[in-house]
Order: sequence, then structure tokens, then C-alpha cells
Amino acid sequence: MQKQSKLYSIFNGAIILTLAGLFTKILSATYRIPYHHIAGDIGFYIYQQVYPLYGIALQLGTYGFPVIISKLVAEYAVTNRRKEIRGILQVSFAFLFVVGCTIFAFEYIFAETIAEWMGDRKLTVLIQIISFSFLLIPFIAVIRGYYQGLHNMFPTALSQIAEQVVRVGTILCLSIFLVQHGYDLYTAGAGAIFGSITGGITSLIILFLFVFRTKTNSKGVFQRIKKADIKRIFKILVIQGLLICISGMGLLFIQLIDSFTLYSSLTAHGMAEKAAQILKGIYDRGLPLIQLGTVVGTAFSLSLVPVISSAIAKKNLPFVVEKVQLSLRLSLVVGVGAAFGLIALMKPINMLLYSDSHGTDVLQILSLLVIFTTVAATAGAVLQGMGAVFAPVIAVIAGMAVKLILNLWLIPDFQTVGAAIASSAGFAIVAAINLFCLYKKLAVPLVPKKASGGIFITGIAMVILLQSYLFCLHHFVWSNSNGLDTSKQVVETGAGVLIGGLFYLFIIMKQHIFTEEELRLLPMGSVLAKYVLKNK
Repeated sequence: MQKQSKLYSIFNGAIILTLAGLFTKILSATYRIPYHHIAGDIGFYIYQQVYPLYGIALQLGTYGFPVIISKLVAEYAVTNRRKEIRGILQVSFAFLFVVGCTIFAFEYIFAETIAEWMGDRKLTVLIQIISFSFLLIPFIAVIRGYYQGLHNMFPTALSQIAEQVVRVGTILCLSIFLVQHGYDLYTAGAGAIFGSITGGITSLIILFLFVFRTKTNSKGVFQRIKKADIKRIFKILVIQGLLICISGMGLLFIQLIDSFTLYSSLTAHGMAEKAAQILKGIYDRGLPLIQLGTVVGTAFSLSLVPVISSAIAKKNLPFVVEKVQLSLRLSLVVGVGAAFGLIALMKPINMLLYSDSHGTDVLQILSLLVIFTTVAATAGAVLQGMGAVFAPVIAVIAGMAVKLILNLWLIPDFQTVGAAIASSAGFAIVAAINLFCLYKKLAVPLVPKKASGGIFITGIAMVILLQSYLFCLHHFVWSNSNGLDTSKQVVETGAGVLIGGLFYLFIIMKQHIFTEEELRLLPMGSVLAKYVLKNK
């Protein structure tokens, strides 16, 4: 009974953490749209140039090191060995304190040099502000890791949500205030970046409140630790911590490569600074859409990963193979549907969200990223669950090398179109390597050719349908309109999403890509399972 209660607690904790992560990712993707309306394309360029540096700090403090620390704590929490747990926390804090201070010092001291590498010396102050967020990492990561190791996910979840709510609130409020009071866009960008500090401090305050409420013995707060234990903990933090962080940073690395190569390459090949800034700002419009598509795409497929990990632990290989195939089919269905839907409706979406259709062709190419990020994330998570922690890292490194090479080659001739092609090609490599490594592990086909072919054909059919819908709408229904107002744009986009989504889902169900039993494993899958049962 006690074992069942513990498993139930772990399961509930995983759900809480997943929902918190989902909320923060959606919030992180959507706030950029109002920010773009406040600061414009140039203001958006300024913010996005330096955002990847903050994203790295967020990844280290939220998804990387807390996971490893929690595993170390969980090993000793089972037998209630509090002294050993204190030792783990001390070593972890010391390691992360050195890492955080080193990165802070490097970014703060060499901020001007980094800005020059990006091609814009005015970004110096923004980089210096971001550097302070690395000083918060040791505190946030260790406390989150401690509570996660005790299977108490609430402190982590609450601190994540509060951090992002305060950060986004600071970004929007300060940017509105600074723009309205006549400050330049770089100052407004600095105000927006300051949100990373206010958000981090808020997270830390909440975590400290949980620490102070926890009753612990005041004696022996600092524990003497054997050298062998220090080496073991240090080795785990360095190797496993960095591996988890790198494997989850693919999209961040793409943005970072663009920050250092896109604008600087445009200006180096004769484009005026302001024109290059506007072009980079338009290019960066694609990020919120890619993030939202990826969040939706992975929300369903990654829900199966804990089930797969449990089966791996029990060495139930047939069950593992079955669920891996299901998760990949699911990620492909959702990824293709989201990507092809964005491609078909990108012009009205661009008009609705950003008030013009500039860069629609570039954003359509970037939409392909949703397929690759969704499949890569699912395959990478399964590989990590199987103990193959190096494979996703190799995939990310190889993909980013391709992205960098293609950026340097394509941007001079094709500008942001070249950067978009490079991004899609880079993440296609990440997905391909992850799938190949997974195939070598399982030695079975991951997605049947018939199923994958049917999914892509359905996606293409949806694009044709939606393009026909837009053509008819503009040539027969609103043919006399001199441009569309916001209400018509909402109707046009909303109806397109509904028509495309229902058509895509209907054809996918008709092809029986998922069985009734498989559908019942998914969120709201029982509704779809009833449809499959009726149409057998």
C-alpha cells in the first residue's frame, strides 16, 4: 500500500511539473507577439539578438542541472540518509556557483566584444544585464533539484510559473513605459531583458519560502564529504548535467547561431544597418509560431515517455517497441499537421499577428522546423530513457554544425531565406540522427512507410484545401474589400484553422494510423477511439 502511495505521488508530481512546463512554454512563446507590436521589427531584432543568452541560463536552471541533482538526492532519500543528501547539495552548489560566476564574469567583462561579434555594439548593456541571471542558477537549480529528488514537484512548478509570469509582466510593462516616454529601442530592449532578473529573483524568493518552511535540524548543516564522493558527484554533474542541457538546447543554439551570423553577414555584404535590423526582426517572427507548434507537437508524444521508461526498467522490449512506434507516429502526425497548416495559413496569420505579410515566404520555410523539432524531441527523450545520453548530444552538435555552415554559405546570396533553409536543414539532421540511433537500438522499423507516406500526403492535401479556401474567400466573398480589418482576419484565420484541422484529423482517422487501443492512451483519445470504433 505504501509503495502504491509513493508511485501515485511520483505520478502526480510528474503531471504537475509537465503542466507547469507546458504553461511556461506557451507563455514564453506568446508574449513575443505583443512585444513586437510595442517595439516593432527593429525592437524585436534587438531583443531576439540577446535572448538566446538568457535561454541558456533558463535551460541550466530549469531543465538541466535540477534533473541530475534530483536523481542524486532520490538515491539517498529512499533510505532517509540526510547527511549524504546535504553533501550532494553542498557539492552541487559549489560546482554551480563556480560555473555561474565564471559565465557571469565572462559575459559581463566581454559584453562589448560579444556585441561586436554579433555586429552591433549597442547590444553591450543588454548582454551585461543578462549576465546577472547566471548568478541565480546555483540557488535555483539546487533547491529545485532537492525538492524534485524528494518527489515534491510543487516548489519547482510554482517557481517556474511565477518566474515566467513576472518576467513577461516586466517585459511588457517596462517596454510600454520606455517606448511611450521617448526612450530609444535599445533602452526599451534593456528594460525587457531586465525581466530575466525580476523573474529569476521571484523564483528564488518562492523557493526560499519553501526552504524556510521545511523543518530541518540546524546541526550539521555543512557536512564533511569524502574526496571520492566529491569526485563522483562532480563527474555526474559535469557529464550528465551538460549532456541533458545540450540535448535540450537545439532550438536555442539555432537562435544563437543566427544572432552571431545573420545580421553581421547582411551588413558585411552591403545591406544598410536599419534594413538588416528590420529583416532580422521579420525573420524572428517565426520563433513564437515554431515554439507553439513544437509545444503542441511534443505535448502528446512526450506523455508516453514515462510509460516507455517504466517498460525499459522492466526489460519489456516488445512493449517498449510498441510504445516507441506509437510516440513517433504521434509526433509525426501532429508535427506535419502543425507545420503544413502554418505553411498554408502563414499569410493571414502573419497579417493577424504582425499587421503585415512581410517575410511570409521565410516564415513558411521556418514552419518546417516544427516537424523536425517534434520528432527530434520525442526520439531524443526516448533515447535518454534507454540510457543512450550521448546520441542526442551528438545529433544536436552535428545539426548545429550544418546550420552554421549553411548560414555562412547561403545568407550572402539568399539573406533570411538562406537562414531559414539552414535552420530547417540543421534540425532535419538532428531528427535524422536521433531516429537512426533509435533504430539501431531497437532494430525494428520506427514508422511504417505506409503510415509516414499517408501522413505527408494528408498534409499536402490539407495545404491544397486551405489554399483553395483562401482563394475563394478573397475572390468571391471579400472581393470588394480594400484590405481586411482585424475582425475579418480573425474569421479568416480561425475558420482556416478549423477547416484544415478537421479535414486533417478526419483523413488521418480514415487511414487507421492509430488503433482504438492506442488512441485511448492519449489525452482526450477516448473521443477519437469511439469514432474509430464506429467506422470499423
